[in-house]
Order: sequence, then structure tokens, then C-alpha cells
Amino acid sequence: MTAAAAINLVLVAVCLCVLVQSVRMDRRIRTLRDNNLGEAVFRLDRATQQARLVLDDLRSVLANDVAARAEGAAAAEALREELAMMVDIGNSVAERISDAASEAQAAEVAARSRSPRTAQIEAAESLAGQASRASAEALASARTTELSSRVFDILSAHVPRGSAVA
Repeated sequence: MTAAAAINLVLVAVCLCVLVQSVRMDRRIRTLRDNNLGEAVFRLDRATQQARLVLDDLRSVLANDVAARAEGAAAAEALREELAMMVDIGNSVAERISDAASEAQAAEVAARSRSPRTAQIEAAESLAGQASRASAEALASARTTELSSRVFDILSAHVPRGSAVA
């Protein structure tokens, strides 16, 4: 057998393989046409459009939620700073009360060693100072209560109760 004959036999085998494959492909194309390919493409396109609409709605809802939460966070930060200031005021009032108690103890010790009239005057002055400190403390407590109420109102107004997506 010559080289030309061997090449012709290989070429015949390749042509037979191509013929078999083309028959198989023709059958698959006919099956695809019979199964309404156009309808399947239409359904797929409609599902894609619906998914785009849902994604657009989701983006708008998320944008609104982010803006609302940012406003709530800014308001909460301002209230936190105000509350920190009130706590500092309360701490200074507590220090003053502690100092006044120390002064009262020192005055009591001194009053025992002084005349009764001088002790009465110092006791009256101490009571007046304590009364003014107590009124300052009551004012600070009222402001703290008011601030706590405002924080709760703001936080409850900005926290959504359900999902807007549903």
C-alpha cells in the first residue's frame, strides 16, 4: 500500500465521522425547533426584565433607608454629646456636694470648739449652700430625664418597624 492510498483511507474515515456528526446535529436542531425555542427565549427575557425592576426597587428602598439611618445617627450623636455634657455637670455637682459634706464635717468639729452663736451662723450658711446645690442637682436631673426622653423619641421615630422591600 502506498502513501497516497493510506491518506485516502484516512480521508474516507474522517468524512464518515463528519457525516455521522452532521446527522446527529441535524436531529438536535429539529428537536430544538419543535420545542418552541422562541417561547423559551421570550420567557427568559421576561424574567430578566422582572429581575431588573426588582433590583431598581431594592436600590431605591436601600437609598431611602440609608438616608433615614444617617439622619438618626446624626441626631443620636448630637444627643450623646449633650448627654456627656450633662454627665460632666452632674459629676461636678457631686464633687461640690462631697466638698460641702467635708466642709460641714470640718465646720461641725470647729463649731464644737467655738461659741454656740458662731456655730449657728455657720450652720445656717452651710444649709443655704446645700439648698442651692440641691436645686442645681435637681435641675441637672430634670435635664437628664428630658434628654433621655428625646433620645428615645428620635430613635423610635427613625427605626423602621418592618421591611419596606416585602
